[in-house]
Amino acid sequence: MAYLEGRTYRYEVDERGQCRSLYSKLSRHEYVFRPDFTWRLIYAEGERTEIPVYPTGQQAEILSEEHKLTLRYPTLQGDGRTLDVSLTILVEGGEDRLSVSAVIENRDPAASVMELYLCPAAGVRSLGGDPTADAVTWPLALGRIIPQPALADLSVHSGFRKYERHDQYHTDLNGMYPGRLSMQWIDWFNREEGLYVGSHDATGHTVCLDCERDVAHDTLRLGIIQYPMIGCGERAEIPPVVLAPHLGDWHAGARIYRAWTEESGQYAVPDRPDWARDLAGWLRVILKQHHMECNWTYRDIPRLYDEAEAAGLRTLFLLGWEAGGFARMWPDYVPDEGALGGEALLKEGIDYVHSKGGKVLMFLSYSLLDHQSAFYRSGAGEKCTVKSIWGTEVPFAETYCGEGTYRKLGNPPMPMYIGCSGSDLWQQKMLDSADACLRLGADGVLYDLGGLPPYFCYDKRHSHAKPSHTLEKKAERYRELRQEVKSFGEDRLILMEHAVDRFNRYMDVAQPSGIQPGYGDDPQSIYRYTFPEVVLTNREHGQDEHDYKHMINHTIALGLRFDMTIWRCCGTLSDIPNYTAYLTEMNAYRQAHAKYLLRGLFRDNDGITWDNPAVKAYAYEAEDGTRAAVVWNDGDEPQAVRLTFDSGIVKEADLAGQQLQLLEEKAE
Repeated sequence: MAYLEGRTYRYEVDERGQCRSLYSKLSRHEYVFRPDFTWRLIYAEGERTEIPVYPTGQQAEILSEEHKLTLRYPTLQGDGRTLDVSLTILVEGGEDRLSVSAVIENRDPAASVMELYLCPAAGVRSLGGDPTADAVTWPLALGRIIPQPALADLSVHSGFRKYERHDQYHTDLNGMYPGRLSMQWIDWFNREEGLYVGSHDATGHTVCLDCERDVAHDTLRLGIIQYPMIGCGERAEIPPVVLAPHLGDWHAGARIYRAWTEESGQYAVPDRPDWARDLAGWLRVILKQHHMECNWTYRDIPRLYDEAEAAGLRTLFLLGWEAGGFARMWPDYVPDEGALGGEALLKEGIDYVHSKGGKVLMFLSYSLLDHQSAFYRSGAGEKCTVKSIWGTEVPFAETYCGEGTYRKLGNPPMPMYIGCSGSDLWQQKMLDSADACLRLGADGVLYDLGGLPPYFCYDKRHSHAKPSHTLEKKAERYRELRQEVKSFGEDRLILMEHAVDRFNRYMDVAQPSGIQPGYGDDPQSIYRYTFPEVVLTNREHGQDEHDYKHMINHTIALGLRFDMTIWRCCGTLSDIPNYTAYLTEMNAYRQAHAKYLLRGLFRDNDGITWDNPAVKAYAYEAEDGTRAAVVWNDGDEPQAVRLTFDSGIVKEADLAGQQLQLLEEKAE
């Protein structure tokens, strides 16, 4: 056995490299319930594609040095034979954290090493003795909190049918970053303490965050899966997984991760024009629909903008503006010279918005190609698309419909295909598409599906060395797109769908998906707290009048911007008069407190406490260092609340049902 210890932890492994102890000196709690494996390797050989190798049955050479443990396996026992593959795991101890990395060397002519799961926190069940009190953060979109992970069927959160996986052995909360997972860290926590588990990987390669529950013992393995994909004669260095025990809940983990992103250059606050920071939101409309019916023409742009402006939204976001209609013929982005009215009329509408001091954004898809588009039929499209492990293009299929059924029900969804960020040709098309919009007078472009799931691309014509490296240049691609957009003027905006930290550093505004507001606990503050400077919209909050006060208050309280998508972007504000009346009122209220609610930094619960659990509260810090807190009564009954800042200043409020109020820290 060997161990490392620092100021906050003691970590011990046995002769096979299993985790025997993970002890928090901060809370004086032992986290390991039973020894468990700390890695799992997957190799492919012949027709078998997923052969697992575990520490069980292996013999590790363990070298113990000050602040360092080296576990070396000169060869590995595979399925029925010895693999000529060496694995070296390096555990380095700092004062307040452990860093676990690995090196794999493949000398085996018959095996390809496809993935390595490093799970240095293994065999754990509870932080303080009660697994029902524990939870784990999950960075899907703006964040989720998964309760009681050691006792839960975690597969239900990953979207797989039960019989697709070996759920008789373990159930898994896992997903890939960068993509729908917005950050590469999780935190296992309760109210008093927690354990940060982060992938400190600056390569941009795809990783998989994993929280794995052993169903036989109700224990967890927490770690990161990497995809080296190396054949004979190749070597892979696996970036570190970091463990850091802490006091307090997940906010402590968020601060650790944020510090690493800055130190490693994975995140920096972009310079944004004032109108991006002050953005209240937009009205998003589809002019020509998927089935080629027109909701509006270019001639209606002034009327649409005037309605939005009256409600406090000074930006119009145009979809389906192109000749092919919405979600068809992409990436052929050219104005419609037929039913919509022609390029001259489009420019005239944009000029009208500008004359009123407003802005116009235009839609592009970063990812999708239509086989019927001129670009694809030219022969260029097939060179750009992601090719799957099956050797086929990756489809993204959907059919938007109107009153008819024959297209929607009698046919499969209309297929589109996914462009690869490793394709230089695709990048040039994205640059050209932005130019087309900006030359029409647009004030910015939004790249839809910007944080699509990170499909592995097997097209060897692209720049990525391995299929798992597909996204290694994607952040740099966005930097190039940002430069192109800003070449038309520093006041022009680049936006993307989805919140992904390493991509959002090049975005003026991000449009997260999957953030329909919850009720009760509001875990969507996780990304907001970690990256409070990112301007985010409230997508899926403005579709109709259902629970509209909750939707609007949630938006204001979390510091989001309004993305009004009425009736699937086929309606306008006059169609939802009750929503619009309250929207107008609350936009004016937020504008009156813009130093906090538009330009301030979201601090979640830092520095505030309050006495009424029926009331939600969120702290903000202004650029001048002053602070305020939003208090929000999300129920229907009146509530009184007494809120205390850590300075000792106390503020009180009497809130009617569904009321929100800002309380400033300053003394009376």
